Amino acid sequence: MGASKRSGHKVSRSPRAFIVASASRLPRVTIAALVLAIATLAATYPAAALAPHGTGRGTGISATSQQRVPTAGVSDATAPQLSLAKQVGQLIIATYQGQTPPVSLLSAIRLGHVGAVILMGDNTTGGIRVTKLATAQMQTAARKGGNAGLLIMTDQEGGTVKRLSGPPDYAAIDMANPTTAYAQGRATGQLLRSAGVNVDLAPVADVIRVHGFIQQERRSFGASPAVVSNAACKFAAGLAGVGVAYTLKHFPGLGDAVATTDLQAVSVTESASNLYEDDAAYRRCGHGPLALVMISSASYPHMTGSLPAVLDPKIYSQVLPRDGVTALPISDDFESGAIRAVSTQGPAKTAINAGLDMVMYADYESVALSAYTTLLADAHDGALSRNRVQAASYRVLQLKSHLGLGIGSS
Repeated sequence: MGASKRSGHKVSRSPRAFIVASASRLPRVTIAALVLAIATLAATYPAAALAPHGTGRGTGISATSQQRVPTAGVSDATAPQLSLAKQVGQLIIATYQGQTPPVSLLSAIRLGHVGAVILMGDNTTGGIRVTKLATAQMQTAARKGGNAGLLIMTDQEGGTVKRLSGPPDYAAIDMANPTTAYAQGRATGQLLRSAGVNVDLAPVADVIRVHGFIQQERRSFGASPAVVSNAACKFAAGLAGVGVAYTLKHFPGLGDAVATTDLQAVSVTESASNLYEDDAAYRRCGHGPLALVMISSASYPHMTGSLPAVLDPKIYSQVLPRDGVTALPISDDFESGAIRAVSTQGPAKTAINAGLDMVMYADYESVALSAYTTLLADAHDGALSRNRVQAASYRVLQLKSHLGLGIGSS
């Protein structure tokens, strides 16, 4: 996510993106054989792929509309069971307009048709107290439906991109010192917890390579992979240290992008070796029980061809394992210009089949609920792999369990 599309937060409004390759950097070896071997093993054996700290991206066991998947955090013998309808619901990140969640969203949450909610600028204008009331109302709806708690997310990066008043007190570029980054991450986590938010869609792990929207909005920690890795991972550690999940973004990198994918199709023409060099933060902290990774909606001709990264199976089966990233993969906004420009029918279905675990709809509640209905129908008729739905929902529930949001948690 970039700056909010709602309620006055700054948004980059650049012309159609043209990406400048950085010819000055030297290519590096991009294949880590051991990591790939482990990923291959995990994909072959679903139990390993679904383990809370596994290194692979498995597809799970075969499922039918009558079969159910155990909830994370408890043994298979005693676990509550999820229907296919609720499995699909775990993959949906929805939103709403205004300070109070509408009855329609609360009903969808109670039915298990929504697994997460993203709070945008207009949702948080009432401050901590009003936001806390809204998040508590949504969590209550989830519990009343016998569901695991919701992941409640927001973009609290710092600078021009934050939804709540308070920490971080600086833009990312001003938190390059690891000590500062850790302290700000910890303070940010405490602020978010006070509002009922349990996932920060931060830190940005992009390395500045051109004078693009990431640099203009001061959202990166710097122009060096080492500096970005040190600061981003310290910020992430601060969040995790107070029980808030963190999200590294935008994999495999938007530091070479002139324009934002929020508005239009973006192509990053950087070499695969240079992208790998810039992914140091993902290799350092793209794993652990409270880690998520946001997959970019840009295309990478030297890695994914013309297809946005979020839709490309190679990202999940090759590139993430190469970097040792086991974080829960989520999309950027699927109502963005970059996704609307894709000719692929059913991009959400395509992304989940490819290996994505959660799809975000950050503009209109109705779009998220419509996407849920379509994905459930796709799962029933076989267009959406039930193995993938099962594996993805299980991973979402594992994250929720680590956040104390499992079914039966208080």
